Amino acid sequence: VSAYPMRKPSKKTRKEFLRFVVVGAVSFLLHNVVYLLLTHLGTNLTLAYSLGYLSWAISNYLLSTFVTFRTRLSFRRAVGYTVSIGIYYLVQLAIFSLLQLTPTPEILVTPIVYAIAFPINFVMVRWVMKR
Repeated sequence: VSAYPMRKPSKKTRKEFLRFVVVGAVSFLLHNVVYLLLTHLGTNLTLAYSLGYLSWAISNYLLSTFVTFRTRLSFRRAVGYTVSIGIYYLVQLAIFSLLQLTPTPEILVTPIVYAIAFPINFVMVRWVMKR
């Protein structure tokens, strides 16, 4: 038995997480479409992934602000969000780079990266949007 029992997330937190998943799915689809389109056109894989990530970042910030956490745009949140997604990008890029060393089909690379890194992003973005 742990000395620090886990608290059950509040109903509000669970709803935020559900909205975060939906918003993330929309932004993920945009990222994946951009990435696959650019790789189909012969763009360098890392550049294609990075441009897909940029499209994800912009759409995700706006949707996270207005839909997920129901807050207003602010300079402080924008800076905090930029820092958090910078960290998230490095985590994703590390996973992406490791997957390039495996025989993973390109169409599965982005979903695998997101599945591994997604929980980290929720914690960071929620912290930024709530302070």
